[in-house]
Amino acid sequence: MPLHPQARALISRFRAQRRPTVTEVPLTVARAMTGDWISLQGDQEPVARVGDALVPGAAGQLPVRFYRPAAAVGRRPLLVYFHGGGWIAGGLDVVDRPLRRLANATGAVVASVGYRLAPETQFPGPAEDCYATLRGIRARAAEWGADPDRLAVAGDSAGGNLAAAVCLMARDRGGPRIGAQILIYPVTAPAAGSTSASYREHADGCLLTRDMLLCYWQHYAPGAATDPHPYAAPLHAGDLNGLPPALVLTAEYDPLRDEGEEYAGRLRAADGVTEAVRYDGFIHNFFWASEALDAFGFAVRDIARTLDRHLPGG
Repeated sequence: MPLHPQARALISRFRAQRRPTVTEVPLTVARAMTGDWISLQGDQEPVARVGDALVPGAAGQLPVRFYRPAAAVGRRPLLVYFHGGGWIAGGLDVVDRPLRRLANATGAVVASVGYRLAPETQFPGPAEDCYATLRGIRARAAEWGADPDRLAVAGDSAGGNLAAAVCLMARDRGGPRIGAQILIYPVTAPAAGSTSASYREHADGCLLTRDMLLCYWQHYAPGAATDPHPYAAPLHAGDLNGLPPALVLTAEYDPLRDEGEEYAGRLRAADGVTEAVRYDGFIHNFFWASEALDAFGFAVRDIARTLDRHLPGG
């Protein structure tokens, strides 16, 4: 379908600002620019409780922000969230407002992870951070009124990649048991050499570009194009059996659309229960534009339904 009017307006807004891309500015500037998305997220929705903590990562303590939903009663499901930003940017603040809304809408305690960023920490460091903090958060679930046995993971873009990787790691390393994985327009394969139609159709013009994705991969896992480890590039995993039920959300006007949907198809062909939902007319980063793009509300609805289905009770 045609580009949604909201998406068109957002693209026009960024073009009018002459906003540079990650390929055109120093890394410190690129990281600061992610804060621009907060202006597209509306007011900070109240939750019952929010707090920051330090949880052991793969090589030291890492920041984690917990959200207990408003009107929550008893032990709630636990949703561990990994932010996007191409592995090189993003952080707890840029997803703070979306995650408040997600916690209230799903009734889950949401834990947002501040993993180490590339290129200072390249693969496998961020993936190992996410796996280690998942275990540490689960061990402290009772502090936040969450049920450690009703555990799910989620992430957007590079965070979706990390969520998928954590599920593979948990399967291969004997736990913890993850009840659901929520992959929001995930990166699943190296950009270099991609032959997907969405990479060709949306290589430029819809905010996320092919050149940006090539840059992200070069910072995070420069050898992945020739030697793709499954924890870096889940689509290249030889075995996708034994993984948690999945919800894979994609956007029509996104270069990552096809690889996300291909990964969903491979999960479905294995022994997993998988649902893939495409939001027609929308673009990448709708999760960071929670007030500007209706696709965010659609995503929250679909995530809530998935958690109710796979983490019932309480």
